[in-house]
Amino acid sequence: MRTAYITAIILFLILFTLVIMPPHLLGILFGWRISRYIPQLWHQVAFRLLRLKIRIEGTPVRSEGVLYVSNHVSWVDIVVMGATLPASFVAKREVGTWPVIKWLANLQRTVYVSRDRKTADKERKAMEARLARGDSLILFPEGTSGDGLRIQEFRSAFFALADLQVDGHPVKVQPISLTYTRVDGFPVTRRSMPQVAWYGDMDLAPHLKNYLYGGPYEVRLKFHEPVTLETIGNRKKLASYCREKVVEGNSEALSASAT
Repeated sequence: MRTAYITAIILFLILFTLVIMPPHLLGILFGWRISRYIPQLWHQVAFRLLRLKIRIEGTPVRSEGVLYVSNHVSWVDIVVMGATLPASFVAKREVGTWPVIKWLANLQRTVYVSRDRKTADKERKAMEARLARGDSLILFPEGTSGDGLRIQEFRSAFFALADLQVDGHPVKVQPISLTYTRVDGFPVTRRSMPQVAWYGDMDLAPHLKNYLYGGPYEVRLKFHEPVTLETIGNRKKLASYCREKVVEGNSEALSASAT
């Protein structure tokens, strides 16, 4: 029964993608604003089919040209964040080669970056252009996904975009705590978290299968107050501040789910 349900989900998402892809591509080609919202519509459909419940705390900044900063737990984050925010992701170039993940990332108009100094300037200019056009970006400054329980250090180099000005104003940086609080309908535990958390050397296909055979799932997004590099001082302090807020929100959510 569950196999038939999973097959139906996959077929529906493929069909839905084929329907929305033409207007999405036309929107990108001609610069229509609708191209920013079509991916969000896709993710809003997907998260319901993936048996996800998203709880939002705080207020997302809705102005244009925002840099959202979050911890990273799983491929599921793409659907969660994509369903909530009309924004594109910043991801390492390798993501653009991963099966399934590449498909989701490209739909979201992901900006790919590498660690090659030869391309760093070009990549920065591309991101500057996106922010200047009013596009908002989602950044995972840990540089990789984690186990959902501990948050790694935020790399200050990822906050170079905070130096930019959009319409003469400093880029707003909004920290977000992303916490999976329930797995299979029960409060998350260290043992159940790997069913949703995808990290380390986990293979994607088995993880995707295990995820789809489980559920429902609940995730909490806590939006903290936005700041700017100008108010914090420098990139290192900004990275530290954002991580502090994200850790604080993550700890609160995990503690609340356990009670």
